[in-house]
Amino acid sequence: MEIQTWIARKRESLRTLGPLATRNLTPSIRDFAHAVTTQRGELAVVAELARATPEEGQIRRDIQIAELASAFDAAGVSALAVATDSVLCEGSTADLQRVSSAVTVPVVARDLFLRSDQIYQARLFGADAVLLTAAAVRPDELRALMEIAASLHMAAPVEVRTESELSIALSVGARLVIIPAFAQDGLSLEGPDLLLPKVPRSITPIVRGPFGSLEELESLRGRADAVWIAKPILEAEDPEGFLSRLVEAAEHG
Repeated sequence: MEIQTWIARKRESLRTLGPLATRNLTPSIRDFAHAVTTQRGELAVVAELARATPEEGQIRRDIQIAELASAFDAAGVSALAVATDSVLCEGSTADLQRVSSAVTVPVVARDLFLRSDQIYQARLFGADAVLLTAAAVRPDELRALMEIAASLHMAAPVEVRTESELSIALSVGARLVIIPAFAQDGLSLEGPDLLLPKVPRSITPIVRGPFGSLEELESLRGRADAVWIAKPILEAEDPEGFLSRLVEAAEHG
């Protein structure tokens, strides 16, 4: 789905978002940025819990969110991502709350964030970070969303797909950038190969893609701080065991 179509459908879905009990908001105490920043040393692993994603389509509708989250936490994952978007990912803030309550590692909400109240809502349901999308909002809006997240001690990694989007993210103060690595038939490092050399050493790059082998992880060692993976983990016969092996390989090679 084109980003503009997703934006239009997301705006329509947000019409039902009512007033939030912001007086109940408390700052995050789990540091996502710290968890995934390695100075291009070992690779941190972010495991995403999602029934579907825009890039990978349907993954698993039967996932037991809280149970898997707890197992992934025990497997040594650096952080967890939860798809809260209902338009393309079949997710919800209820999923976010279940995961946040079940784990000790930081939790990032994956959604198409267009408005400030979405960030407040994510924090209310336990998010420690929010995934922002450079292509979805104007630069001034992106900066405003980042500032709101920062006021709640939440990290705000920004997804970028082009050099122009990377420049925008850096210009508004992004400290973490996420670079997708998807092709129509699976993994593609074309985007990371282009953008990773342009990410300053002071910025944390995370590559999001369908990494399913140790060799694919090795291709990023020394170039990225972290990898973000969903489908290969969730479709594995033994998701926890598969993730444990990925974490071991990512950390130690």
